[in-house]
Order: sequence, then C-alpha cells, then structure tokens
Amino acid sequence: MQTSTKYGFTFNGHHTSDFGLRVLSTKSMTLPAKNKVTVQLPYADGLLDLSDVYGTNNFGERTITFPCKIPVGYNNRDELYLAWTKIVNWLMSPAGKIKLEDDVMPDFYYLGEVQQAPQIQEFSVYSYITIVFQCYPYRFHHANTTDEWDPFRFDLDVAQYTKFDVKRSDDVLLINNSNVAVPLTLETNAPFKVAIGGEVFSVAKGITNSDEILIQPGENNITLIGTGHVSFDWYEEVI
Repeated sequence: MQTSTKYGFTFNGHHTSDFGLRVLSTKSMTLPAKNKVTVQLPYADGLLDLSDVYGTNNFGERTITFPCKIPVGYNNRDELYLAWTKIVNWLMSPAGKIKLEDDVMPDFYYLGEVQQAPQIQEFSVYSYITIVFQCYPYRFHHANTTDEWDPFRFDLDVAQYTKFDVKRSDDVLLINNSNVAVPLTLETNAPFKVAIGGEVFSVAKGITNSDEILIQPGENNITLIGTGHVSFDWYEEVI
C-alpha cells in the first residue's frame, strides 16, 4: 500500500504527522444516506413517503476511514506500544464529535468522533492502524462572500454583500448555499430589529450568535430596522 508524506488530518489539537503517522492512499469515505420515513397505507399500492414533511431532506451520518502507517514495528515493541498508546489516547479522549480537518479541501471541516476501537496490525519494522471517524452528515464551510480570486470557489461560493450601513430601515438579500438552515452571526454598532422568515428579532449592539436567527437554504430576504452598521457571517453546511 502506498503512503503520502504530505497528506493527513488534524483532530483534537494535533495533526497526524505529530505522531509520525502516514495516511495510506486507501483512505475511504461513506457518504451520508437519506433518512426515509415511509408508511404503508391499507389497501394502497406503494408507500407514503413522509421524509420531507418539513420541506427538506434528512441525512444519516457519514464515516471516514483513515488507514495509517506507524513507523515502528514489533522489533521494538516498547517503542511501538508507547506510540500506539499516545495515538489511541489522542483519538479516543474527546467526549462527542469535535472538529476534524482533512488536508483535502482544508477550507471545509467535519464534526467527528472515533467511536470504534482503532485496529492495529504489527509488522517487524512498521505497523498499521486503521482509524474510523463517525461524523455529522454535513461538512462545514465558512461562507466566502468576497470576490477575491484566490480563495473563491466558483462552483460553490457566492459573491454578495454581507455588510450594510442602514438609516432607519433597509431590505437586504443573503444567499445561503447550505443544504439546511444555519445560524447567523450578526455584528452591529447599534441596536437593531431583524425581520427574517416571518419573525422579528431584537439585536443588541455588539456580536449576536443565536440558534434562533436562521438563514434558510437559497435566497433570504431580510429587513433591518435601525440606524448603524450591520455585518452578517455564517458557516454553510453542505454534503
């Protein structure tokens, strides 16, 4: 099996290279499947699909499997056992899903947890460890709303205004590329009322993070009531 000296992942404060791990080219991912809720109606053919009763698809979790090479084998068992003890403690210590950054597309990240016991294979001068992450179905991506050339992904990002100077009231448009509704972060230099999705929220001066102020997939028309400066920020969640 081939390995890469450049490719790895960051999790729980460390990159794989901190432990001398080399990720094998056989790394694999299981994409999230749709959660289907169906009902068999009496005397009717087929099934009634209730999966999108709230207007959106629901997905199960994904798994990411990283087979890795440890640069020590059973010729030096003390060193080997010390190495995999450090690795397993690093992987298994978080309680719940935390940030997982793959070196592929580093501007995206996952929420993952190692739930299965890592599998270790010992050889004379090196060993293998297989690490499986159980992950939230969506990847997180900071909404890139600028039109700067280098960081802009033309097939994913949207160039749009997210900073506004408001006098009394203004109607603005935000476009969310997520597959689901996600929370908005607002930064204002004065109190505002924000009307979005048929609801009105009062926002104090400063930074506001609220799970109640959501931006829906696609276009969102927002009314800002107040006088001052408002900026929006959010993380997209994509398959």
